[in-house]
Amino acid sequence: MSDDSPAPFEKVKVPFPDAAYATRSGNRLASALLPGTGLGILGNAVSWAGRVQGTDRPVPFGHVEAIWVSGGTEGGFAAGDEGYETELGDPAELAARLAERAGVPIRRVEAAVTPAAESGPVLTEEQYAEALTVGGQAADACIDAGADLLVLAGSGPGTVAAAVAVTAHLTRTPVVDLSPRLQLPGGVIDDNIWMRRVAAARDAFARVSGPARNARTTLTEFGGGVLATLAGVIVAAGLRRTPVLFDGPVTAAAALAARDFSLGAPKWCYAPDRIPHPVVKKVAGQVGMAEPIGPGLDVGEGCAVMHALPLLQDALRLASELPYPAEESTETG
Repeated sequence: MSDDSPAPFEKVKVPFPDAAYATRSGNRLASALLPGTGLGILGNAVSWAGRVQGTDRPVPFGHVEAIWVSGGTEGGFAAGDEGYETELGDPAELAARLAERAGVPIRRVEAAVTPAAESGPVLTEEQYAEALTVGGQAADACIDAGADLLVLAGSGPGTVAAAVAVTAHLTRTPVVDLSPRLQLPGGVIDDNIWMRRVAAARDAFARVSGPARNARTTLTEFGGGVLATLAGVIVAAGLRRTPVLFDGPVTAAAALAARDFSLGAPKWCYAPDRIPHPVVKKVAGQVGMAEPIGPGLDVGEGCAVMHALPLLQDALRLASELPYPAEESTETG
């Protein structure tokens, strides 16, 4: 595939969810006949669900499926991540247990491990197109199976640093502003690893200082297979009006990249609980995401959203069961 040939999703138009229903859902919730002040921050989830369901009376989602994309990248982005899977076990294990409790099946997708971004492009044009296609196919498979809500997560050595680089490049934000002090498992703070990751991103940016800041350039030069696959999931889900939940920086950066394909793509995304990472905060502000309802768990990507999912469903169930004023009849005699 040449640089001028269209990649998947490059000429799509993702519809926007109807923002009016977020307001209507919130207003209806405020009118509930209650002795107290209502659902508190859980109202954020009700308004968001009204928006993506297209109603002022949102209900719990009927069939939820998860997509977990794993892979990785080499070089400075992976500093500190070497061997972390063997030391800590499968990074998705805790999220998988939470998903099982929530009754959510997980579809696993393997992305290729990509080379060091500071040395050259991390994806060829063919690999980029394939990753987008695989992500889109995973989303379509879940939706064809009846899913009306997707939960999305990504993991692997170097993926968080890649997410930082993608977000920094697309938003013209200094890398250091999106790179929190690095805490390794066991509570160890390692500033040397932090510096290696930041240096790798800066070297990669210097290498591609000329090309446009778009999804194609950013994902092929810095993002890699995991982020490109996640972006494909988000765009494909948006095309089919299916909302997506996530919690961490890897998927947040993919949502930002998905916006370059179509402005409507990330509007279907929500992080009901957010890992307290600067990338997540930056992306949430950039795409206008609804406020979260969770405590801010930080125990690995995919865990916070799986933990928050039952709370989101309970909030929708409770909102649908509250007493409301009788509606005035519009019929005329």
